[in-house]
Formats: sequence, structure tokens, C-alpha cells
Amino acid sequence: MSGLSSGETTNDKGKVLFVGRDIFLGTMISGIVQKVGYSSTSTVPAKVFNTVSADLSIKALVVDMKEAKDSLSEVIEAGGTGSRPKLIAVIFHNDTDSRRNAQKAGFEYVIHRSQLATHLPQILTEKEKR
Repeated sequence: MSGLSSGETTNDKGKVLFVGRDIFLGTMISGIVQKVGYSSTSTVPAKVFNTVSADLSIKALVVDMKEAKDSLSEVIEAGGTGSRPKLIAVIFHNDTDSRRNAQKAGFEYVIHRSQLATHLPQILTEKEKR
């Protein structure tokens, strides 16, 4: 693919892929990851596997659990392909089902939406856990 797709930014550390359709959340994540030197792009859950397996520069998947609740197996499978990106679930504070589903599915991190600005940069810059 030549050029940047809509909403894609470039930086040197690699890409963070937002999985979801929430424009506000996607824009917020894009701004956060750019501040720590990553680029950002987005996709929908149905396309996450193909996107990750085709792009070795993807270092993390930030997944809107509200959007991906019916596609968790595809998201987790995508996390095992390509560059083996970190798996980060984003939930609302009062959504205990999404938290439980993310942990059960195998997400490494579960972050409340309101804590993204604090926790996402730390996760992206910490040493690889695997």
C-alpha cells in the first residue's frame, strides 16, 4: 500500500493498531501514541488478523472491548502473528463483563478508558514481557 491510509500517522518506533470504530477513542489513542514516538492506524475487528499478519511494524493492538466482544478469538489470534504485538484491552469503568472477557481471552493489559493517557504510554515504553 502506498501512502498513508485515512487517519494513519508515521513515527519511528513502530505502529499501534486501534481495533474499533469509536472515532473519539481512536483519535485519543492516536494522540497518546504519537507523543511516545509511535505511529497509529486503525481497523475493525473483522480485519485485524489480516492487518497484523501483513504488517511487522505493529507493536501493539489497542482494542475497544465494546466493539470487539464478538471477535475476541480473532483479535487474540492476530496477537500471535506478525511482530507478536502487545494486547491491550480498553474498557469502561463499570463494564465488568468486558474486563472478565479480556482477561479470560488472554489480553496482557486491561485499561479503563479514562486511564489511557496515563497507562498507555507506560505500557508502550516498558520492556517486552514475553
